[in-house]
Amino acid sequence: MTKTLKLTKSQEDMLYLLRLDGLRREIELHEATEAYAKAKEIEKAVNQYVIDNNRYTVGIEGDPEYGELITKENASFMMNDTIFENDFLPKVRDAYMSLYNIDNPLNFVYSHPMHERKMKAEKAYHMVAVDFLKISGRQVEAAQLEKAVSGYLKPSLLKCLLEINDNFIKGK
Repeated sequence: MTKTLKLTKSQEDMLYLLRLDGLRREIELHEATEAYAKAKEIEKAVNQYVIDNNRYTVGIEGDPEYGELITKENASFMMNDTIFENDFLPKVRDAYMSLYNIDNPLNFVYSHPMHERKMKAEKAYHMVAVDFLKISGRQVEAAQLEKAVSGYLKPSLLKCLLEINDNFIKGK
């Protein structure tokens, strides 16, 4: 036998507004995720362009002529620190401008602001489930979930949270 939840008019109104807010947060999360993916794609392309158009080797102190050739952008961390800072990074900065007309400051990770935006959007989206539980009178569960959202979300708890949001927002 399933227990039906009796809601007051005030709770119903709050849940209606929360559903609308949940839809907005879902859209924001989707947009932030796409922006982050695009930024990572640009970052990778720029770094690969610099690697392809220059000769960099695995960090042998002072002698760039010897050592294994770096051919992939994700191996740039293996080059000599001095060469990385004084040659590679300035060329990366210039490549952002020439390839994408982006004035990316030296030593700045292009995707970082988009990553922060994505993380904030995820947290805001996850909080919909917390707010849903609070409005529904399930304070203990809401407190536990809120603590997890603010810290580490275990994969099983994340799956449960996403199911709550999906069911609530889509009205299942």
